[in-house]
Amino acid sequence: MLIKLIKYELYDLLKSRWMLGITVFYGLLVYSLVKFGGNTRKAVVSHTNLSLLTLPLFSLLLSINYLYTNRNFIEFVLTQPVKRSFLFASLIISLSFSIFISYAVGSSFVFYYLEGFYPPFAKTLSLTTSLIPLFVSLGILSGLLVEDRLKGIGLVLLLWLFFSAMYDGIVLYIILAFSNYPIEKLVLFLTLSNPVDFIRLSSLTEAGLYEAMGFVGTWAKKYLKDLWFLPIPLSFLYTAVIFMLGLIAFKRKDF
Repeated sequence: MLIKLIKYELYDLLKSRWMLGITVFYGLLVYSLVKFGGNTRKAVVSHTNLSLLTLPLFSLLLSINYLYTNRNFIEFVLTQPVKRSFLFASLIISLSFSIFISYAVGSSFVFYYLEGFYPPFAKTLSLTTSLIPLFVSLGILSGLLVEDRLKGIGLVLLLWLFFSAMYDGIVLYIILAFSNYPIEKLVLFLTLSNPVDFIRLSSLTEAGLYEAMGFVGTWAKKYLKDLWFLPIPLSFLYTAVIFMLGLIAFKRKDF
């Protein structure tokens, strides 16, 4: 039953204009960066930074909007002999996989056509895609907790701002406010606790630009050069936690 639900939802999602729009957006983004970015390394870094900004936003908005829009479908499926856990898992998997396909196709096909296979790009692509199930789960959880569509969208926009900008602002404030104290380990912990920052750090290290991150970059050069994949299990750990919270909310929700 889980496979049938995933197939149906995946087919419904992949034929939507949103997924086509994501594919075209990242295809044009890669084309512009490679053609006008100066060199391949800069294009990869710019693509990673822009993906870390936009991919969580797309994942949050698409997931919460899909939950609100398909409420009747969810209510219908729940009248059938289907476990709620199966339905919830199918929503997360189908949304994550459809966004992954759109993002990967739009980014990798255009890049491969222009530059061929480039290992650093493949690595950063695998890092950024690990954020998709995390923010899809967060978007679904937000939609389950907030009934009103406008308030729900406002909530996910606030979450996006927090992970993309506000969190870095808080870390920067701590660095400036406590600059006279030995806070290197604290700043390192805060940086690695945010999967978006961790992926950015790993990508900059892979591109040889770790100097831009100060002492955090020095740590990254020492430990992340050969362990570039470390942000992926961290993202999956956060995803598992949010998934379980969402599953609890889904089982308790009265549709």
